[in-house]
Amino acid sequence: MYCVQLLKWQLPRIIKFNFNNNVPGSGGALIGSSYDYAYGTRPNNVSCLASRGAACRFARGRVLGGSTAINLMMYTRGSPHNYEYDLPGWTWDDIKPYFLRYEGLRDLHKLPASSRPYHNTSGVVPIGYFQDVNNPWQKRIIKGFNALNIPFNADINGASQIGVSKVLAFTANGERVNTAESYLNIPGVRKNLRLLKNTKCLKIIIDERNTAKGVIVIRNNEIYRMYAKKEVILSAGTIGSTHLLLLSGIGPAEHLRKHNIPVKADLPVGRDMSDHFAPLVYMKVNDQPTKSNVLAVGSKVIEGLEWLLARRGPLSTSGLTDITTFVNTKCYDFKLKRLLHDRPECDVPTSQYIHAYLERGFARLAKPIYDRVIGHVPEVADQMVVENDKSGFIVVTLPVLQPYSRGWIELASADVYDAPVISPNYLHDDRDVQEIVRAIRILEDLTQTPEYRAQNASLFKYKLAGCPDGEEEGYWACYARHMTYSVYHAGGTVSLGGVLDARLRVRGVRRLRVADASVLPRLPAASTAAVALAIGERVVDFLLEDDTHNACAYGNATML
Repeated sequence: MYCVQLLKWQLPRIIKFNFNNNVPGSGGALIGSSYDYAYGTRPNNVSCLASRGAACRFARGRVLGGSTAINLMMYTRGSPHNYEYDLPGWTWDDIKPYFLRYEGLRDLHKLPASSRPYHNTSGVVPIGYFQDVNNPWQKRIIKGFNALNIPFNADINGASQIGVSKVLAFTANGERVNTAESYLNIPGVRKNLRLLKNTKCLKIIIDERNTAKGVIVIRNNEIYRMYAKKEVILSAGTIGSTHLLLLSGIGPAEHLRKHNIPVKADLPVGRDMSDHFAPLVYMKVNDQPTKSNVLAVGSKVIEGLEWLLARRGPLSTSGLTDITTFVNTKCYDFKLKRLLHDRPECDVPTSQYIHAYLERGFARLAKPIYDRVIGHVPEVADQMVVENDKSGFIVVTLPVLQPYSRGWIELASADVYDAPVISPNYLHDDRDVQEIVRAIRILEDLTQTPEYRAQNASLFKYKLAGCPDGEEEGYWACYARHMTYSVYHAGGTVSLGGVLDARLRVRGVRRLRVADASVLPRLPAASTAAVALAIGERVVDFLLEDDTHNACAYGNATML
């Protein structure tokens, strides 16, 4: 985790172009790379069974801008109903202005007039559409879902989230938008900010009066105490903020005493973690004959040159990922094979469909990347490679958007260099398995629509240990437990109303706040990048309103 100190020093120019981080087409391929913390997790024996060690990984961006440098760039906010927390000042009407504050929408003219109240064009973070990739599957996906009475939704960040849509993204001018670059290049920031790279936060300094005084950090093998003039703000993400609080004596008292850490505040830090998780479902479709390795590599080189020279071509997009679908599976009639809209809950999605296209034969060429990003055991990964030699794939990720299962984060030890123990506990609640089965059954119906039948679409069924061959729902339930995959949207470990008060202050500790996705009592039915930025914008107002607009400004730095 990196510490950012407001020191009123000159900000050195550290935001530099990086091919891997700037190319939208690299997307999920950065997971497991040097840009990723790539945390391990503790298995629970009911999920991620096809992953190595039967444990899902936890990707987190290890660069400036955090996970916005390695994610799929989706700009989705979720349903207004997701933000009703039964806390003063935390309703959709309270948080909506903070989404608008930072949003710099480039493509408002492409949205219907009814979308205007939901967007802003003057914010600091560019938002826009990916360029068209001219993949015929974009139209096929839309028409296929339409055949199931799932409507086209021109703006899933507008009045309704339900439907199939071309999604807005953190992208502009053919490049990925990294939020670090957006904020650190604001005019005037360089006069007031010095950002220290490769600096690790070790602990929060809390005095005998339970007042946060600053942080202890290490840089270039030297340890420093950095003292705050007013407040300490943690924004290290769900894993980082949780880990720092526990190391500093803020958390469940029994757990802290187990590691001989003096208790500063007995709070449920690390508890009640939720995350979006999904199975990966492989749909076989018609494709062109397999290219030779030489031709396949050559085409990728040409695509790379096209992006470098003109910021255009396949690498300027996220492929099919920008076509996404939100549905409430409980509102789908499996007899009629159509989505219903007959009750209020149908406006709040429970599942999302995220699409990627894998051309025939490409899996064998990209096997090293697949192994690093997905991490399936060889007997599962090899089945996919062999089948991809025969047909193209539409790879569908099916995030469970309202998960019932809850996990936790704990200390492995009191050693600040030991990574925390992460127990996501996916699929512990069987209702999440039922949600996945419903979502896959809708996919099966999708393969029977005219658009998909014309491409001989069918779901690929892996041979998985212990999964029944005959009974459909039993197989898909077993499949869900094997093919679970984190979508990297964890939150709730430093929750509002539990650990924090309504102004993001840590209960029982003065001059300490937290502002990142860990504060969310419940996840929105969306990617969490958008709401994390809104929380960051909101804490600024809290600081200003509490007369602490220099809250993050650090005073003296003392070498130990």
